[in-house]
Amino acid sequence: MAITNQTVLKKMSSEIQEAMLQHGNEQKVREHVRSVKLLADLLLDEGTGNHQPESSVQEPTVDEIRKMMGADKQPPKQSQPQTKIDHEEANGSSIFDF
Repeated sequence: MAITNQTVLKKMSSEIQEAMLQHGNEQKVREHVRSVKLLADLLLDEGTGNHQPESSVQEPTVDEIRKMMGADKQPPKQSQPQTKIDHEEANGSSIFDF
């Protein structure tokens, strides 16, 4: 659903009117001005083409889906048996055995 420039401009006008009515409350005026700024940025960004049209989104291929689901995983390699080194002072296979 696209929002027209006219709709955004009307909302900006409404926010300016609200800010003018709140002339005694600095905080409220700043909130309304901030809203106007955000709406203006929205219009300006829309004009520069920074957004991507929905048609440019690509669907994943079958191969990509298989890879994401893990179907292309290779079976785990079986680890080679560890050779036990026999030292005179060692009392186990852990490196923390002294």
